[in-house]
Amino acid sequence: MRFVLAISALVLSGIMLVLGIGQVTFLAGPHQVSYTEQFDTPNGLAVIDAEQFDAVSGQANLVLQGEGAVIAIGHSRDVQAWVAPFAHAEVQTNAKDRSLDFQSVAEDTAAAKEYAELIEAEPGKKIVAPTPFGSDLWLEQRGEDPTSSESATGSQSVRLPVSLEAGETALVSVAEPSSDARLSIEWVQDRRTPWAGPLLVGGGALALIGALLYLLAVDHDRRGLGPRRGRKGPLQGIRNVFSPSAKRRAAKTPDTSSETAAEQTIGEKKNSRNALSRRAIAPVLVITAGLALSGCSPSYWPDFSAPEEAPAATTGPENTAAPVPVAAAQISRIVSDIAAVAGKSDDALDVAGLETRFTGDAFAERKANYTIRKAVSDYEVVVPRITSEELGYQLVQSTESWPRTVFVVVASEAEETAPAEGDTAAPATDGSPSLALIMTQQSPHENFLVSRTIALRGGITMPEAAPAEEGTALLADDLQTLRLAPAEVGAAYAAVLAGGTGVEQAKEFNLEGDSLIERSGAAWVSQSAQAAAAGGSGINYSVAAAQSDADIVSLSTGVGGAFVTNTVLETRTEAPAEGSRWRPTVPKSLTALSGLEGQQEKLVSVVAHQLLFFVPSKDSKEKIQLLGYTSDLVSASNS
Repeated sequence: MRFVLAISALVLSGIMLVLGIGQVTFLAGPHQVSYTEQFDTPNGLAVIDAEQFDAVSGQANLVLQGEGAVIAIGHSRDVQAWVAPFAHAEVQTNAKDRSLDFQSVAEDTAAAKEYAELIEAEPGKKIVAPTPFGSDLWLEQRGEDPTSSESATGSQSVRLPVSLEAGETALVSVAEPSSDARLSIEWVQDRRTPWAGPLLVGGGALALIGALLYLLAVDHDRRGLGPRRGRKGPLQGIRNVFSPSAKRRAAKTPDTSSETAAEQTIGEKKNSRNALSRRAIAPVLVITAGLALSGCSPSYWPDFSAPEEAPAATTGPENTAAPVPVAAAQISRIVSDIAAVAGKSDDALDVAGLETRFTGDAFAERKANYTIRKAVSDYEVVVPRITSEELGYQLVQSTESWPRTVFVVVASEAEETAPAEGDTAAPATDGSPSLALIMTQQSPHENFLVSRTIALRGGITMPEAAPAEEGTALLADDLQTLRLAPAEVGAAYAAVLAGGTGVEQAKEFNLEGDSLIERSGAAWVSQSAQAAAAGGSGINYSVAAAQSDADIVSLSTGVGGAFVTNTVLETRTEAPAEGSRWRPTVPKSLTALSGLEGQQEKLVSVVAHQLLFFVPSKDSKEKIQLLGYTSDLVSASNS
């Protein structure tokens, strides 16, 4: 009976060990499931909606092989807008054949026409789809930048793990569709074996119990061979087998036994069987211990932790607001690229690369500043250096279409400097380390461009605004719910700048601490006239100011009031006083911009002021406040 129990335990342990090992070997499923197809689509473009990745359970991976392979993830509306001008394919998974089906989609005629106008394509010329790499639309992208000098040539393989949410789509693209191009969706399977651990450890425990029962059975059998004088204690029969004294006696004592030949034969057989048993048990114990220890992996055990509760669905009025089209991660990537482009151009004083990220007044500011600094080595007015350090103040226009506008505040490395002697421009900054960037994306195939860079005034507190993830509205220029309509703000401030704080429009503004009013416009005329009189120069100074034709950008704060950005051009004129022999002398900075030198009959310079205002609601008692400005010379002439 003892041997039966021992053998039963060992047999059961073997079954459990085989099942436990089988869980992680021959009984385990495939490591991954793959749907693969040759990638030969119109223009080398295809889109894959989020639901296609649910065809098989497991972590989905997109794998694209081909020349110029790019994988991008974006909001469905953005991906569809990007591919609309081009014939492309939609990818469907075929579970029956474990393959991918490509359904052709024709180009959108209106979108194709708009894209042709954007790239100024010749009539009748075939339009080639651009690479999607580097677009600001994408939440994530993989591939090599084709414009990079380090980009590889020939076929490349790109892999991207995907976990798309509803409303997101994957875009795959190759430069040249060919027989070598292939698209795969691979689902990595869950290799957790939660019962392998219990089976292995349980089997190991039963193996030890069976071995112990077997030893006890053998011990009992050995005890039945007869008494052993002078030996006491547990497992006496077993210990007698391994007794050194018994072995020595057996070796030294001559065979004087009266046993018959048959009895000797039976004894030898028993000893041989016991020796075999001892040799077999040892490796079993070693193997069992190793298998038991192998069951320590967390993936081999059931997870009894409480599952995370899904957030309770909230009920309330349906949200009909337009979505926020730009996520925080996208903004960070865009700002980093802008900082890199601006930094490279600032170092080289070269505008060649600026057009990829700058436009309008922001571009004109840097272009003029570079021109002057190339010609005048000691010119002290330096444009604020943009950094990628965001300061947590963002406003994003809520819209499903284009243009799209983003307002973001970043840190800068601006220097507080005064103009060189004879220069007529105000300092580029007000000593503030913060810059407000106004960025606009005009179409799906254009990136965000900075139209204005405005240095915030030191010591001010930015008005409260709604969180960026909630979005905001781009306001019309003629909106009448503010203290002044956005279109009227720049004109009113220009009147104060040129006419001084005594004009009627000044009552609309909080001018306390406004350093731009204190040293530009009418203040510049007064200060220059006093300096000329003190030096005996007979020169008349005059100034005119007007709002430029550049687009006004007005964004609601979401909690009352709005940010309004515009540009005011200040035109400064220097001319000889009547009967005076004095002539204005052209400073080096204006020479660099105009080519004029020496004395002139008349000298006209233009300073562009990029301005940021907070305009309160009409029913508010607050006044309009200038939050920041950037001023730079942009042109000069003698007429």
